[in-house]
Amino acid sequence: MKVIVDDNVVKAIDDFYIAAMSRHISLSEETVMAKKKQLIASLESLKDYYFIYPKARWKDEWIKNNWQDFICEDFHFAYEVVLDKNGQEVIFVRDAVHSLLYH
Repeated sequence: MKVIVDDNVVKAIDDFYIAAMSRHISLSEETVMAKKKQLIASLESLKDYYFIYPKARWKDEWIKNNWQDFICEDFHFAYEVVLDKNGQEVIFVRDAVHSLLYH
């Protein structure tokens, strides 16, 4: 199964860590890059476990679209399983928000 991560998910992660680095001078770019790499790798793990995560419960857009909520490293990721043009299931990660901003 393929996992597709929307560009706005990567942007949300980048935006959060840019803000975090500006507020916490001890947070190094190396640490941020490692965290981002781990986040992307964990999204790939959805291939094996996508069916165990609950439906989103807090963000209206996520609820309205019936997306599921995957939590990793204090980020919430909204995703759905869709069929591609060949009828194969694909996991599409649609949105992301840090837990501090998820409400």
